[in-house]
Amino acid sequence: MASLVVIGNPTARGFERAVDAVLREAVGVGADARVIPTTVAETGGPQARQALADGADAVIVVGGDGTVRDVAAELAHGAVPLGIMPAGTANLFARNLGLPLRDPRAAARAAVRGTETSVDLGRVTLTRGGDGSEPERVFLVVAGIGNDALAIEAGSLRDKRRLGWAGYVALGAHRLTSPGFAVRGRFDGGAVESTHAWSVLVHNAARIPAGFQVLPGTRLDDGTLHIAVVSPRRLAHWGRIAAAGAGIARAEGILEHRTAERVTLGRVDGLLPVQIDGDAAGRVARLDARIDRAALRVRVTESLT
Repeated sequence: MASLVVIGNPTARGFERAVDAVLREAVGVGADARVIPTTVAETGGPQARQALADGADAVIVVGGDGTVRDVAAELAHGAVPLGIMPAGTANLFARNLGLPLRDPRAAARAAVRGTETSVDLGRVTLTRGGDGSEPERVFLVVAGIGNDALAIEAGSLRDKRRLGWAGYVALGAHRLTSPGFAVRGRFDGGAVESTHAWSVLVHNAARIPAGFQVLPGTRLDDGTLHIAVVSPRRLAHWGRIAAAGAGIARAEGILEHRTAERVTLGRVDGLLPVQIDGDAAGRVARLDARIDRAALRVRVTESLT
């Protein structure tokens, strides 16, 4: 009998309904399923390690990008697939996988017996001033520096839960005319380049709510990082960026796109605010990111190819 482990925050909205849907689906395929709750101190990683040690055949996360990220880091480069029941604020990873966001039964079917496919993960190392580099961590969708990180940092957890994705949009809108940052970058070991940007976003995937893609054509299985340098000089430029994200216009000189397998970013003077998959990560002197190709087995409704 197949063994499934469900990991999630029991206090999250919709948790019980999502778990019930998974358990019902597991019964339907003759699988044994059990639940390991997360805690404030242990947000998914230790639970995933326990599931692997116990011989789980699959791990299903009920939660948002943060919980999925912690579990994915433990499952990377292993044979155990990850199923996802989206239950977060933005669910960016689930959106890019094309998973059902508002239908628990459909999401449970994908998580328990969906098509298995391999996707890339981002890897990022943060260096904070003179404190040295931190251990490398995973990102699912995007690591960003600049004003997008400041907008996320300004939002409280309470607002995040109460307003959902609208809270992110509102926070970002308050910073649309904020000054940018002088940033230095190195791509695939090339020469150091300098620019002035509102934000620089390092993407593994690009879809955000409302159907927009920051960089259309970016895929979770294309084996590369996609870097967006966002440099609006006036409020009207945001309309062009939005149109480019919808795939109906171009935004040369305002939204620049390049690809790389490795990227290093730093500020010319001082520290840079950072966010990882929509979670504020403080200030850093340097960010080093790399693509980890085909690192994670995930279950989806249909193949990404």
